[in-house]
Amino acid sequence: MSESVNVTESQDKSLPNVQQTEGLSGQVNSQATTVDNIIGEAVNQPTAEEQEQEELMQILQQTRIRSDTEVPPQEYALEVEGKGIFAIRDIHAVKAKQKAGKTTAIKVFIAALLCGLIFKVKSLLKQPRILFFDTEQSATDTKQILLDVARLADIGTDIIDSQLSLHTLRRVDQGQLLPLLKKGVETTQPKVVFLDGVVEFVASFNDETESKQLIKELLKLSETYNCAIVCVLHTNKADEDHNMRGHLGTMLAQKSSTVLECKKDAGSKIITVSCSEARHQDMPEWSIMYDDEGRIVDADEMRRQLLEQRKAEQQQKRQEAIDKEKQQKLEQCLRVLRDKGGILPRKQLTEILMKVFDRQRPTVASYISEWVKGGHVFEADGSIMLSQDMTLSL
Repeated sequence: MSESVNVTESQDKSLPNVQQTEGLSGQVNSQATTVDNIIGEAVNQPTAEEQEQEELMQILQQTRIRSDTEVPPQEYALEVEGKGIFAIRDIHAVKAKQKAGKTTAIKVFIAALLCGLIFKVKSLLKQPRILFFDTEQSATDTKQILLDVARLADIGTDIIDSQLSLHTLRRVDQGQLLPLLKKGVETTQPKVVFLDGVVEFVASFNDETESKQLIKELLKLSETYNCAIVCVLHTNKADEDHNMRGHLGTMLAQKSSTVLECKKDAGSKIITVSCSEARHQDMPEWSIMYDDEGRIVDADEMRRQLLEQRKAEQQQKRQEAIDKEKQQKLEQCLRVLRDKGGILPRKQLTEILMKVFDRQRPTVASYISEWVKGGHVFEADGSIMLSQDMTLSL
């Protein structure tokens, strides 16, 4: 009996050890399953190359234009004689030599946007908000923009301040300008942005990489916030070179939908705005100037008169040059006749003058006929002579 009891007790004591072993085994199996799952998920994760390829495919799908793709219609901020300028969701440029009227032209654009029509410039937007970054002028000169716009548009300061956000940024560090622009566009939600002095947004306008990156940022900004961004940049210093400066100018010209140029007529106060490059339609040129009271006024008629006057002066100069050349040729002819005793057979005189003038026979013959007709020389029996009296001796 005692042995039986001992065996039973021994078995009972061993049971907990068996259950504990089974529990540990289950935990091990569970952990193994978790590890397997982690490994499986890791194995199934796409590689960096696969992710890159997937992203590229998504970009291709998003950017493909099909025949049934719906795109928003072209919308312009302004127009001149029915020709639209400053398309929304795009970038544009205004270029000129230094002090040639870029900021003055922008004042006209802003005034037209605020009141509807200034001179030939007409707004196509209703009460648009405008963001203006001035990176070149002092606060005093920047404030003058508001004063000139108010006078041009004949509107109150309440309207101007509610629609136009004007900033003087000449003292702001270059690295802060783009972030400030992004924040300004985000908070203001403008329809048109003017960057007077876009060159200040880059450390060097000859840095190709930096210039490309800035232009891309501006394109993204115009597309994201549905606005037109107008960049103002100087052209190269040489009078005959009308290209915008550096790699920045090259990139801006390539990507801009519209490039306008401001020129100041030599010897006058007239500023003429023309379209040098356009993706769709050229804007007709128009002219403005400051009058004696410092107001911006229409100068189209004055420029037309100026051009007519210059044309007449050029024609007069050309005629004077022609008359001078004719007189020189006549004097050469008379000199030849005097050297030959005052008379020569027409054929011989023609051959001599062909060499002197380096002209063909028909041309020299026409000269002689003209001189005879004008009474400068005389002709008789096939000879040309200095004096009519010589005909009596023939």
